[in-house]
Amino acid sequence: MLKRTTKELCALCKGSRKLCGASVCPILVKKSMQYITSDLSKTEIGAYSEWLLVGEYGYPRLRYGPISALSTVPWRPEEWAKKRLDFSEILKFRIKTVFPFEHRHIRKPPQIYDPLGESIVSVEPVGIEVYLRKPPKMRISFDADIPPVGGSAPLKKIELEDNPKVPRRIESIIMERTKASHAVAYLYNYGASIYYIQKIFSAGFLGIRERKRIVPTRWGITAVDSILGHQFLKQIRKAPSIGNAGLYYWEYLGNKYYILLIPSDYWAMEMFEVWLPNSVWVRNVGNPIIIHNYEDYDGKPKKMDGGYYAIRMAVLEWLKQQNRIAMAMAIRIITPRYIAPVGNWQIRESIRLGLERGPIARGEIHELIDILKLREKSLEKVDIEKRSWLLRRTKIARLDQYF
Repeated sequence: MLKRTTKELCALCKGSRKLCGASVCPILVKKSMQYITSDLSKTEIGAYSEWLLVGEYGYPRLRYGPISALSTVPWRPEEWAKKRLDFSEILKFRIKTVFPFEHRHIRKPPQIYDPLGESIVSVEPVGIEVYLRKPPKMRISFDADIPPVGGSAPLKKIELEDNPKVPRRIESIIMERTKASHAVAYLYNYGASIYYIQKIFSAGFLGIRERKRIVPTRWGITAVDSILGHQFLKQIRKAPSIGNAGLYYWEYLGNKYYILLIPSDYWAMEMFEVWLPNSVWVRNVGNPIIIHNYEDYDGKPKKMDGGYYAIRMAVLEWLKQQNRIAMAMAIRIITPRYIAPVGNWQIRESIRLGLERGPIARGEIHELIDILKLREKSLEKVDIEKRSWLLRRTKIARLDQYF
């Protein structure tokens, strides 16, 4: 059982006994940063360009550059989630990253044949030599949507050490006059990773040439989830309903995910995000903090939320694979074991893995809700049955009963 962290408890534990219940000591994570600063106190760094970061501040001139890893461990969230890498392993990799940035106007993405563009467009990490204007500031940054980054510094230039890998089909979709939304769908159907699509979408490589825009990473992640979710929803509109209600579950990095799929002839979704007391964003609060969002059959969520769109995309993706339609209730419970945000990739991948594994229970809706409440005593104060818009929605008679 997790305990509220106090100075006395930390002094007794000293990071070795895990008395607070966390899988890795947050204090030691911060301390570990001090020991890698010397490795990066230079302006010429050999690294691997693995992803892209575009900032939000200063719009329309934004910080723009490749996330450059000093380790050879590739940025592959799908594999990290399947292997259940814990915080210590993830942060060990992410601490050893640098964000070499330059300021670019949103209407001026780099050419894909320039060294900077080539380092970003490659589907595999590519070796680069990074020349910085000054040594990077090493302070790992955490974000709810974006993976942690170890340090940053202004970029002088980049030189390629390897040949970038860009399949001909990807190169052609970038060069053609194709709407960004169509390009996203094409790349997904071609088999490109959603994280690669996010990268080149934010880079400003997709879309009709005169309309191409650099997109802040946070916006780009949500935009790709939204575009793909919309495509999947269009494909299952006329699909048959699932047969029986099912409750699906996955737990990862201190997050518990429940997905309740309900038979229906139309789509609707609801999400409850439950932040338990003493979790990463909730300190000195006695009751859980609830974030609620939902959408009706029109597929338009009431609120813009990156975590919601990540769940929505993963659920619709699975329904499309099954050629079925359903209503979905998603419940994310964030426990104190979630010691730091690592990006919403873990949300997306947890939903994918939970659905792929299959239901932990099938039955009537009220039976599955009872199972959920028995498994999660923390939900007693939430009263999902009373709060739920979707459960009220299921009580409305189907139109086909009157025909």
